[in-house]
Amino acid sequence: MENNTVIVLSSMTYAYKAQSALAESGIRSAITRGANVRRMRGCGYGIVLKTSELDAARTVLKSLGIKIIGESKGSL
Repeated sequence: MENNTVIVLSSMTYAYKAQSALAESGIRSAITRGANVRRMRGCGYGIVLKTSELDAARTVLKSLGIKIIGESKGSL
């Protein structure tokens, strides 16, 4: 994915819930535990998506009560 952002979440469970909710909203994402995630939260998980869909993704996650720990521009 080019021009992507990693959204860091607190657990694998939230990452899977987030990915499912985003897919239902038409936003493609992938779960990662890449270096961007480990720098912010050693045991956390993240989802990577196109930066152009970031605002929509934030809205979806907020509506479900899924807390975003952090965000990082870049690849997996």
